Amino acid sequence: MRKYIYAMLAFVILAISCSKNLDTNVVIRDEISTYFKTPDQINGALIDAYNVLQRENIIGPLYILGDIASDDGLKGGETIGDWADIEQYVENRPMAVNSVGGNFWASCYALISKSNLVIDRIDNVADFGGNNALKARYRSEALFLRAFGYSYLAMAYGDVPIITAAVIDYKNIDAKLLNRKPVAELWALVEKDLAAAVPGLATAAQLKADSQLGRISKGAAQALLAKAFMFQRKYDAAQPVLKDLIDNGGYSLQSDYGKVFRQEGEFGNENIFEVNFIKQDGGWGESCEGSVRNVQQMSRDDWGWGFNQPTQDLINDYEPGDPRIIYTVNFSKDQYVSGTEQKNSQNNVYGYHSRKAFLLPSERPSSASCAGTNNIIFRLSDIYLLYAEALIQGNPKNPATALFYLNEVRKRANTTPKIDPERVFQFFTVASNLLPMRTYSTDAQLLNDIWHERRVELAMEGQRYWDLIRTKRTSLLKDYYQNWGVSKGFEVKGDLKGKFYTQWISQLGKDDYPTIPIPQSEIDKSQGNLQQTKGY
Repeated sequence: MRKYIYAMLAFVILAISCSKNLDTNVVIRDEISTYFKTPDQINGALIDAYNVLQRENIIGPLYILGDIASDDGLKGGETIGDWADIEQYVENRPMAVNSVGGNFWASCYALISKSNLVIDRIDNVADFGGNNALKARYRSEALFLRAFGYSYLAMAYGDVPIITAAVIDYKNIDAKLLNRKPVAELWALVEKDLAAAVPGLATAAQLKADSQLGRISKGAAQALLAKAFMFQRKYDAAQPVLKDLIDNGGYSLQSDYGKVFRQEGEFGNENIFEVNFIKQDGGWGESCEGSVRNVQQMSRDDWGWGFNQPTQDLINDYEPGDPRIIYTVNFSKDQYVSGTEQKNSQNNVYGYHSRKAFLLPSERPSSASCAGTNNIIFRLSDIYLLYAEALIQGNPKNPATALFYLNEVRKRANTTPKIDPERVFQFFTVASNLLPMRTYSTDAQLLNDIWHERRVELAMEGQRYWDLIRTKRTSLLKDYYQNWGVSKGFEVKGDLKGKFYTQWISQLGKDDYPTIPIPQSEIDKSQGNLQQTKGY
């Protein structure tokens, strides 16, 4: 599905700010209350909601929180002061005025607001031409998008306001709607929305047949629902959702791990949901149909800005013979063009950067912020490993099946080439041995094997931080900060001092997971109804 905004929406949706607005970027004019009369108009509003997923303020926080706030990623950039607000996450002291947290909040609520509009107005369309399935699909896609926004709000901020009605005029919103609701209520809404969405969505095969790739599928909703259950540690509830997705979703692992992250792998059989981008030689922000993710993470010595650099701690976790390391990490002496090294020498003692975000010169747009590489949100190996974990953590337990899906992921690693076909010089030599298949001794041992596999399989994909939180292993971050923070050059995670660090670090390893502060700008607009998280 190509990114576009229907011209017919231009006169009803404006990008301006207002005084009491959770979504500070969008106000909907009163004309919208009488606008939605046809299926095309509903689809136009739905596409406008999809567009939020392509915003830099959604894409950036996914890896800033998922990677850089964990032991997988360093901030990078030109200097410590380059994109200084990310440094607050590196040092575990995010502030209420941090632009990353503020923009992520606004974008999540923009997604929710636009989705609410579709959900609220779709029944105003009297005639879908008898195509009730299309109407159900549009409603279900909007339910998914709303659940997507609320799931990330729940994970990042904890208790937040819940708005499910279509708010036509945010200038006059009842400020009491801005009161924070318990995070359990957010998850209950996410579960309800996704359970309602799944039956109405098309399968991946149907979307492909209809040339609608990029739209939300049944499998995408199941994946998000399963992840919501897993984050809440509802392993029993996650098991049947994951099993059905695996057995009946129509997905399969690519035989070559590296292909998943090359453009030839887009909309491949392994990908359950990916945000679609189009290469564009001009534009920025809303005027750009491409992604800024690639240039942000590529080497400063080769076209990029050098953010989100893999850590040595991550490198050390790869086993000898695991080729996934070369499809995750670019090393300083790698060359894709003869004579051009990937040294990434600024603000980086190791010179690593993300292979998964890398673009060949032929793939780079003249406008660096508008790359055409899709952003994978859910893929099958992630689901295999979540299912394996749920079979050990939940009931009924099934170690044999858990072991099977764990080893399926390792088998795919063994069929992946140990030489990257796109490098003209590969610095890192992958050992010739195959990865051994895991065996079972205890539940605890198998869980550790699964968690190791998740780290090396999904590294630099914005997963690690959330995995550590939901599995109660944030104590690993405390160990990491203390072990690496003194003697390892630029690999510093945490200042080990200050009230913000003390407040945050005290939550590590506890069930009550650390959350980032509510944006101060939103508190100021709420007339005292929106309260800050304790400790900030």
